[in-house]
Amino acid sequence: MLSLALALTGCLSPPDELETLEPPAPFQQQTGEVTSGIVLPIEVFGREGTSRTVTVTVSDQDARQPLKLWLQVHGLSYANKASVQFNSGTWLPLRNDTVNVEGLGKTYGGIGGAFATLKLSLNVPSGALVTGSNQISFRFNTADERSLGFRVLKLNLLRADGSRVLPDSAFTVDDPNTWQPPFTDAASIAEGENLWRTRTLVTSYKNSQTLRAHCMDCHAQDGRDLKYFNYSNASIIERAKFHGMGDTEAKKIASYIRTLPGVPNPGRPWNPPYQPGPGLDAKPVTQWAAGAGVDAVLEKDRDILRYMFPNGITKAAIATTANLSAREVPLAYQLPDWNHWLPSIHPKDAWGDAFTNHRINKLYAFEGTATGVNASVRQLASKVRAAGYTNYRTELFYPHRTWTQANYEFLQPRYQNATTGLDINYSRKIYSTALWQLVKTWEVMQEFGLEGQQRQLFPTSRETRGWMSNTTFESSPNLLKLPRNNTGINDNSPAMFTYFSMAWYQLSLVLYNGNHWDGADRDGQRPIDWGYVHAFISEMQRIGTTPTPTNGLLTLWLVKGMQISNTTLKPSTPGSAGWSPRTAADLSRLVVPSNMSGWAGITADERRAILEALLSTWWDKTRQYPASDWRTSGGGASTTEVINGFYDSSLGNRIWYLLPQFKYHGVNAQLINEIADWAKTVWPQADWNQVKYATCAPYQYYVRCTSEKY
Repeated sequence: MLSLALALTGCLSPPDELETLEPPAPFQQQTGEVTSGIVLPIEVFGREGTSRTVTVTVSDQDARQPLKLWLQVHGLSYANKASVQFNSGTWLPLRNDTVNVEGLGKTYGGIGGAFATLKLSLNVPSGALVTGSNQISFRFNTADERSLGFRVLKLNLLRADGSRVLPDSAFTVDDPNTWQPPFTDAASIAEGENLWRTRTLVTSYKNSQTLRAHCMDCHAQDGRDLKYFNYSNASIIERAKFHGMGDTEAKKIASYIRTLPGVPNPGRPWNPPYQPGPGLDAKPVTQWAAGAGVDAVLEKDRDILRYMFPNGITKAAIATTANLSAREVPLAYQLPDWNHWLPSIHPKDAWGDAFTNHRINKLYAFEGTATGVNASVRQLASKVRAAGYTNYRTELFYPHRTWTQANYEFLQPRYQNATTGLDINYSRKIYSTALWQLVKTWEVMQEFGLEGQQRQLFPTSRETRGWMSNTTFESSPNLLKLPRNNTGINDNSPAMFTYFSMAWYQLSLVLYNGNHWDGADRDGQRPIDWGYVHAFISEMQRIGTTPTPTNGLLTLWLVKGMQISNTTLKPSTPGSAGWSPRTAADLSRLVVPSNMSGWAGITADERRAILEALLSTWWDKTRQYPASDWRTSGGGASTTEVINGFYDSSLGNRIWYLLPQFKYHGVNAQLINEIADWAKTVWPQADWNQVKYATCAPYQYYVRCTSEKY
């Protein structure tokens, strides 16, 4: 039993492990329907040394046995940022060597790593708790000139058998819809807006350097992101004070944000924008950006299969004529939270007048000296909304492409090389410039109601909602040429380079994936360069000290790749915009040696069924095209091409490699032989009988074809 003296949100126990391959139930975010006790989250925000305390009552039996403190925390972005204290005991720092980080959060770096929200536990020191009333305190230790604290989202005390000491009835949900502005008078709210737009800021209370950027420059111009994701009054006030405002000014800023009219507020700061989960498509499009929440993140890669194959692993579930919603298939990793969308330095402060007077800035803000720009994307978006979105494609879609191109033009000469940059601060400048455009694209999509107008852009699209650009894809550290050891992201490790590259690629699959568009302006490598993504899914396996399975994720990407490229365009379309077994539908990725550890946790029978379902689906589409379509520009074949048996970039060699590997894993013999017979007609220089089912011969580092296993 207990009583608590501080308010916190959400339910408390870590979710049970997902059962395997059972039909998924609709995802329900926990609402914590209790009316008294601790109100979550505990927000520990302010200057260094700020602390918050809860009071609990512990029974005599529990006080005398070993206990663990279990926490779910948002914002542990570096070691020693936070400490915990029991009663008046020693402050215990939270680091990877002092706590046990759970699940994939530990794999991807733990404290200071990729997950913005972590589940962790630490041993309660012997004798630290007493019978009756106890205090548990959380302290913000050190600031890094960017962070102002952290949030404890959930907590409990666990006994040795894992049972919880604190009952659910001890916790109360903090409802953002009950929040009130610190000031309610119109004059204070108007002054808050003026401060938001014009107040001169400093880097932090630890660094008084004046900034050129205002609040509106790094956030959505009207601050709607802070309301949409339900940043609390306290977090807004402390951030404003962090950047040099007085307490009254900061409260006026919070009052302005709290009273923004017409802005929905379904999100929370710790729930990654657009995090996929079942049921999202059934919600209004205005709630989409809030995502399914961190509790929708899967514990294991294999768990993705039950959402892709809810009725068992069948070909029908992944037909190229269907549309598996990437918005609804949950992932085994967290996408970036909103704090990781926001630039850590505004381009005006990173590059000065070079940015202000470049057309990248004028195309957004319509300021600076750049010429040849007749209107900003905001002005055009307003025009499109006024016209009922019927002119979306002509009036905004193409100009927005120009804005994206301007970003590349600005950054490309500044990419790091042997003489430029190569340090963390320079990486932050590059990365933040891309994030600035990403946030401003979110702003335009939200403010002007564009996310639900996808079919105004792409009439043949199977997607009903989406963005108008691949800004997320272009924000990856890989595309930005950041050095792997100095990304400027979290702990700056190569793991952050890989993780955030993949995370932004994943958001492209969710937000702007190609839309089955078969228009003349379709580019096969844009909006997604499929080869890049497949390579980074493989790299994700090698983060951490032991291999991390990712072939469930790879299966999702290959299914979506086949569905997205199932258009009226032929394989011979220049740029591989049509059906492309070498890029979007490259099934050989599933069986290359570097990806075989990605099957861990998936049984041999499940693997065989997955490979067979994908290959049969692939064959249904591939067989529709005659040999002549594969031999013209972009088709990937010629009558004189020599198939040399090595796995390389050519389509012929990848199919030569693929067939015996799929056979090795038990895929249907007739299917393998049919594809080999077809390949003879496309690449006549090779003896395709060698890779048919009945022939077996080991070849170099792989099995060419087998009737037994090598």
